[in-house]
Amino acid sequence: MNIPDDFPRAPSLASLPGAQPKVSVRLDATSGKYVGSSNADATGERYAVCIDLVEQLVAKCRRNRSTKYAELSEVQILERLLAQLLGTDWGSPSEMAWVIRKTAVDLGWEIPDSAVVLNTLLGNSK
Repeated sequence: MNIPDDFPRAPSLASLPGAQPKVSVRLDATSGKYVGSSNADATGERYAVCIDLVEQLVAKCRRNRSTKYAELSEVQILERLLAQLLGTDWGSPSEMAWVIRKTAVDLGWEIPDSAVVLNTLLGNSK
């Protein structure tokens, strides 16, 4: 899977006490085995969820642009969608801001300032 550089990534942190050398591992929920504590798998799973959201939002915006959203500007539509996404537990705020930015790009719409500002406030420079 080719995950774009601007997709938010959670840092992989491990704190292991003691003076002896250690290896950080995690229990993989699917296989039930211990694996290296790389965030690559988790990032890939999060990316897949976010791409699915983007595809759904693009279809929703195209379907409702001339009816349900007729009185709103494109930026207003995306700002409302971002507010709705932030009220869910579908992903982190930085992921939801990324979803809105990607949706805007895929639609050829202007990216709302709220998605850019949120990204900056959360410490994501990309």
